[in-house]
Amino acid sequence: MNNQTDSDKLKRLKRYDIVRRIGEGGMGKVYLATDKIIRRPVAIKLFSLDALPGSGPSKEKVLRDFFIETQTAGALLHPNIVVVYDVGKKRDLLYIVMEFVYGKTLLEHQRKSFFGIKKALEIIYELALALDYAHSQGVVHRDIKPENIIVSAQGVPKITDFGIARFRKNLKGHRPSLVGSSRFMAPEQVLRREQDHRVDIYQLGVVLFELLTKQAPFKAVSPEETLQKICTETAPPPGRINPEVPERLDWIVARCLEKSPSRRFRRAKELADSLADCLRSGVHTGIAPDVELVRSLKKFEMFAMFTDQEISELAKVGEFITCKAGQHIIHENESDSNFFVLLEGNVRVIKRSRILSNFLPGACFGEIGAFARQKRSAGVVCQVDCKLLQVNAILFKELDPLLQLKMLQIVVRNLASLVMSLDSEIMNLTDGKPEKLGPTMCPMCGYDNKTPIEVCPQCGQIASSFEATQQISVPKDFDPETDRSDRNTSGVT
Repeated sequence: MNNQTDSDKLKRLKRYDIVRRIGEGGMGKVYLATDKIIRRPVAIKLFSLDALPGSGPSKEKVLRDFFIETQTAGALLHPNIVVVYDVGKKRDLLYIVMEFVYGKTLLEHQRKSFFGIKKALEIIYELALALDYAHSQGVVHRDIKPENIIVSAQGVPKITDFGIARFRKNLKGHRPSLVGSSRFMAPEQVLRREQDHRVDIYQLGVVLFELLTKQAPFKAVSPEETLQKICTETAPPPGRINPEVPERLDWIVARCLEKSPSRRFRRAKELADSLADCLRSGVHTGIAPDVELVRSLKKFEMFAMFTDQEISELAKVGEFITCKAGQHIIHENESDSNFFVLLEGNVRVIKRSRILSNFLPGACFGEIGAFARQKRSAGVVCQVDCKLLQVNAILFKELDPLLQLKMLQIVVRNLASLVMSLDSEIMNLTDGKPEKLGPTMCPMCGYDNKTPIEVCPQCGQIASSFEATQQISVPKDFDPETDRSDRNTSGVT
């Protein structure tokens, strides 16, 4: 389809205003658009009926399969799955309207810079839970690969193209390329044997292997040789390629990549549970979580209302760790999904070598960056040897909903304390006077904005340039339109 034809066909989708094209592949083209009714950005994937094989009844069957598959996928509602909003047909044009995710595909991230081991585990953990949910709804993806995984600007991984993999096989001339789907194909796909949800587990294992090693598990010079290796060779342990990969991860990857589906994880949830065990083991030396150490949390006010069982459950999604004096618990400007409860010792919060505050036992810190998935605004360093409970916010969803609520109440209380502390600091810096706001009336042109001006909407002057003219008296009857020539003549712009 040329650009003119595309433009004409897109006009048929009257509900959507097309903004620009954002992708193109063997399946068709993807556009960013605006839903005029709900007023939200969406991604629209377009297919041409000309690409479907056959004619008459055979083409109608392919078309029915398309709607069945995409409608089934549209019923999936999960935070790590791109939502399908709508699917339809306009003459010779098929389209799928999906959630627009502002971010980059995993492939784009791989081309630029790879994630660390911990971040890779968190991504695959969340995707495994998403696949387990899809499988429980009777939906199998069959084409898990970096191109079909989008990492949002907030760091949330989302699987896209559910329901399209089976339809793809019906398109004329579509062949998976070596750099595309071939290296992710499970042996049963290559051999055209019976396939089930364990195809997705195999493919997710390949993605994990690449994230850990920066290379494919089966390397060859031709597509045919690659497919042959998938069926006959055993992938090397990731730890042989990347010495930082622990043995436990070698075992997890090997189980995902078993040739026989019966030897793989039975469910994607089992894979997620194994990854969660790895995530609980942080980069620090772990402390054996004895009963007394678990119960020691109750002596702190924030955990006083927790039962012993709830504290034990909380400990299951975290790890008791020890850090030596001078060791960084949190590094400034680094992303990390952990937050901490200080059990013994004291720590110092540092930003750009400046000491901001100190935390004593009972303090909970790091939760803002962990839940927001943003880079840390400050670092935390041990002043003496410390014992802490480290909790991974990604694993938080494993907790009972009522326990999650209790923990979130602690997070909210900490945020409220932080806001009040900042407000107090601002008042001290301003001698108890409210912060001075900008002018509401532009001294340059007299425009009354009613609220403080940053940039005057009439003359375009920036608020920072107002200060030199704050003492200028503007007559109440001043008319910027009738007096424009006088202002320009006097050199005021």
